[in-house]
Amino acid sequence: MFVNNENGTERSLCIEQVYEDIPGGGIVDPDDFKTTTTVMPEGALLGKDSNGIYHIFKTAELYENEANTEVAYKVHKNHEFVVGDFLMAAIDTGSACYAITGITTSNANYDVLTIGTTLGLAMLDGDMLVQGTAEAASAGAGVYKYDPVAIALNSVDLTNDNLGCGLLVRGTVNQSLLPYGVDTKIKAFLPLVRFI
Repeated sequence: MFVNNENGTERSLCIEQVYEDIPGGGIVDPDDFKTTTTVMPEGALLGKDSNGIYHIFKTAELYENEANTEVAYKVHKNHEFVVGDFLMAAIDTGSACYAITGITTSNANYDVLTIGTTLGLAMLDGDMLVQGTAEAASAGAGVYKYDPVAIALNSVDLTNDNLGCGLLVRGTVNQSLLPYGVDTKIKAFLPLVRFI
């Protein structure tokens, strides 16, 4: 793959090396994103459904430490969660999972994702919240809605239907330039990708 970039600010260049991609790429579902998001950026992690359609793997990075009784989680603004999505923690010990009942975006530095019942875990600044499949009240019972299987090699205009993108499955990416947060547990789903 050869990329000619004459303007250093044109793209993030989070993809540093491509050793293997999925031939033909894949179609990305635009309905998974916030209504204000018009472009899926390069470097987004994607999961795949049973119909072969790819979906954004939603993550949100905690803005500060949260107690095990918290129901309103402060997160950095680079996320795609919407009201109704199920929220769980991406930690090794597992998590309960509850629907988001409200999202407050008024603070310039963070959003607040509110759920009806606490996830029941003390978490640290920088820990990740991810999208779950359905409500799960027991600790460790939450299930990711999609497992990440690839990384987008290019951006996608979400205002058009049936647009696809290249899909990296083996290579090197610059973690600091990825558009959405990842952690050790999430990266384990992509063992052939080196995050630097």
